[in-house]
Amino acid sequence: MFARAVRAVLAAGLVLLLVGGWLRFELEPPAMPVPSQESRLAGVTVVEPGRPARSDQTIVVERGRIASIEPTQRGESAGAYAGHFVLPGLIDMHVHHPPDTILGDVELFGMLFLAHGVTSVRDTGNFDGTILDSRQRVDAGEAVGPRIFACGPILDGAPPFWSGSRVVDSPEEGRRAVRELRRDGVDCIKVYDRLSAEALDAIREAAELADLPVIGHVPTSVGFREAALDDVQHLTGVLEPGEETLTDARLRSIVTTSAVLDIAHTPTLVTWERTSKLSDYERLRADPDARALPRYFRDVLWNPRNDPRFRDRTRRDWELLADAPENARRVVRRLHENGIRLLLGTDTMAPFLLPGLSLHQEMRELEKAGLRPEEIWAAGTWQAGEILGQPGLGRMVAGAPADLLVFREDPTRTLDALPSLEAVIAAGRLYRVDDLREGLARRRVHFEGALVDGITTWLATQAATRGP
Repeated sequence: MFARAVRAVLAAGLVLLLVGGWLRFELEPPAMPVPSQESRLAGVTVVEPGRPARSDQTIVVERGRIASIEPTQRGESAGAYAGHFVLPGLIDMHVHHPPDTILGDVELFGMLFLAHGVTSVRDTGNFDGTILDSRQRVDAGEAVGPRIFACGPILDGAPPFWSGSRVVDSPEEGRRAVRELRRDGVDCIKVYDRLSAEALDAIREAAELADLPVIGHVPTSVGFREAALDDVQHLTGVLEPGEETLTDARLRSIVTTSAVLDIAHTPTLVTWERTSKLSDYERLRADPDARALPRYFRDVLWNPRNDPRFRDRTRRDWELLADAPENARRVVRRLHENGIRLLLGTDTMAPFLLPGLSLHQEMRELEKAGLRPEEIWAAGTWQAGEILGQPGLGRMVAGAPADLLVFREDPTRTLDALPSLEAVIAAGRLYRVDDLREGLARRRVHFEGALVDGITTWLATQAATRGP
């Protein structure tokens, strides 16, 4: 009898193992190979925003860095991209990654970023604690995606707005949080709405000792000047609490304070633009671009009824949001005219902001605000690289990280050239855009399969019903 019981247990275990293996096979999306870190581009025009273009150049990439940029020699084999324009890769300074699970969303995001020329991203708040592992996998060539800079969890007061945040309810807890995050290897500290002034002061002091920038939202209990963040996200704090209209005097104060305290701004104009249209959710949901991500994004996570920021909005709230994009552009226009540093960011994972594509939309929003294409490219490449503290990032010089974009047309002359992207080099690894699109098409088929679609949508619904 005992032997029969043992055999039954072993048989049941084998069945579970087989079922588990089958489920993993079904749920895991098709992998995309990661190329080597060496390549050569000959006969190309090198375009570094803000500097004169250099025609007929040969770029050699070795071990993930630019080994040399020299004039193409007579008789030298031109290669596939002769006559093309090569620029530094774009940097999205405000993204959020999905949980890093077997479902493969992180790599899906990575492929979408690369397909649109985004070779570096700054994750400004991770909710499941996996972003540093994702960063390591990309760095090691185990996953396709852009270079990741990460803040780790959002630091917020009690109760936090987002459940995945780390609660900081005292100055000592603020100092402890920064010390621990520094040990974990984060690149920045992200602060949020509900922090107290005392906790924020302690966070800022500890971050300065740790040589980490403090970025994020100006907390509602702290003034713009008193917050003194290194990089303000979404133009938070520009309007004082309770204000509906931005006065010219208030705008002058924001500009002056930003100049005196050397505050950078990541305005995420595209977030304002998308949010202003959420009252017409069904139209956004029907946009073909939204199908680039699995259905649970557009049907569950991006449904305003499931988002604590939008589900209780009144008609008056939506009316104010309709005016927000132009008001935000007005602020950005004034900041730019006064030489305040502006950075490109999107808030990807927020409703209807697609990885990569939303950064192209942000570039067009900045153009509406008065920036010229070359100024936008400078903000989205080497100026962001300086903020991130990565030597050479965003530059076209020997020794710099080999994050490069190959275009048929020069997008610093007109943003209409953005769709002419042919190839992307991320950390030295060359991806043809056509190959990335083919890989994305395979993943789309995978995520639209009945099993994966049903499981992911059910899981997202469970998460949404639990609230923030």
